[in-house]
Amino acid sequence: MPVFFRALEAPAGAALARPWPWRWRCGLVLALYAAYLPWSGADQLPFDAGEYWGLAATFFKPGLRFSLLHYAAPLRGYLGPLLLVPGRVLCYATGWPAVAGAQVLGVLWATLLFGVAGPAAWAAATGRALRGGAWLLSVALGFVFWRGYFSYSLQDAPALALLLLALAALARPGWRWAALGGLLLAATLNLRPIYLASVPGTLGWLWWRGRGAGRGPTAGRWVALAAGAALVLLPQAAINYTHFGQATPLVLATDGGRLPLYLKKLNWGMTYQRYESSIDPAHWGSAIFADPAGMRLMQAAPNGVFNSYREYAWFAVRHPLAVGACCARHLFNGLDVWYPTPYPYRLHPLGLGAAQLLNYAVLALGLAQLLRRSRRAAPGPGAGWALLALGLPVALVIPTLMECRYLLPLHLLLLTAAADGFRPRRWWALPWRRQALALALLAALLSGGWYLSAATARQLQPGDVPAY
Repeated sequence: MPVFFRALEAPAGAALARPWPWRWRCGLVLALYAAYLPWSGADQLPFDAGEYWGLAATFFKPGLRFSLLHYAAPLRGYLGPLLLVPGRVLCYATGWPAVAGAQVLGVLWATLLFGVAGPAAWAAATGRALRGGAWLLSVALGFVFWRGYFSYSLQDAPALALLLLALAALARPGWRWAALGGLLLAATLNLRPIYLASVPGTLGWLWWRGRGAGRGPTAGRWVALAAGAALVLLPQAAINYTHFGQATPLVLATDGGRLPLYLKKLNWGMTYQRYESSIDPAHWGSAIFADPAGMRLMQAAPNGVFNSYREYAWFAVRHPLAVGACCARHLFNGLDVWYPTPYPYRLHPLGLGAAQLLNYAVLALGLAQLLRRSRRAAPGPGAGWALLALGLPVALVIPTLMECRYLLPLHLLLLTAAADGFRPRRWWALPWRRQALALALLAALLSGGWYLSAATARQLQPGDVPAY
């Protein structure tokens, strides 16, 4: 075995073989992103990022009077813009541009996600902490594929970080941790309403953790969970009732169109297999990639559109293979990360590069590692519930118009599993025939991914998605 790989696992490399304290992890991630983001090239907050940043100002009325009830946006929850207020105050006090304030907050979110939330949830679900070397590799991979997302005031990474923290908190005994877990879970739902699908898995996780300790969660823990959630949800209920006459604690998640927002995305998802928000001057705005097979299928729908969830469900029942193939294309495109930013400055070339090959290889290793562990004894108390909490929101977005950021939970899970399963010594100890077979399978996977990515790139369409 090469000396380099042997050194990675040698006793002398004890720092890589044992888990790192959270302070070390946070310090390294903070330094990495603080050094990178100011030089990332981001110079504006376009589209959704700009909308979030603008909504942060709506809490204030003339005279700088602040109130949560000043907020009146039915599409987005109040908490995301509220968490951006410190960034706006910083920009106001220093004269910095808005993107600089977003990057300061992005550094903190990256630190929380990679330095605290991810490792804590992994340890709670698997029953063991990540080795220092595996954690470093997972951070490096996350940086390669997602680094630019932390320059913008989007809510995908913050919502995932809070959900992972909720799972980590609910794994601990005591009503205080249950209250904190409830607060974090409710905050996740308010940031990204699609995470409502994570509630069954999260509650099952709480129940199972108590069962693993020899008893179910006490009534006090359930009450504490509800009380913590109420701290976040009640202000949203007050906002909804004040401005929209609806006393629901959930985000309304409507843009006022003829169809519900999620149903719109289901319609778009049948027609288009991928979406990028481009700020390339040569292709400003939306970069949409058609799904010819889906377009042909939509001709069978009345007026070429699904006007209700019932129509979509009945269509899926009548065309299960075609709808399944459409979802498979979405899954591939969601994991096929072309750019490390949600807003590429240069759209071309599309989907072809060394980073994509690395992505396919790492995802294959991560999936193999998860499958290998699933065949062994249960890795930790209720790990299946944690996977359900992360997986159901991903499953709900797969049929919709696909953006890579929607599959951030799944992608980061596979990256972490790959980093945890990276054992060079085991590879070099395999018989040469198994090595050759593995390399042949990997070559087939890389060539297949390359082919599918190129096929998607050829479907780039002018214009934007249709309005409903």
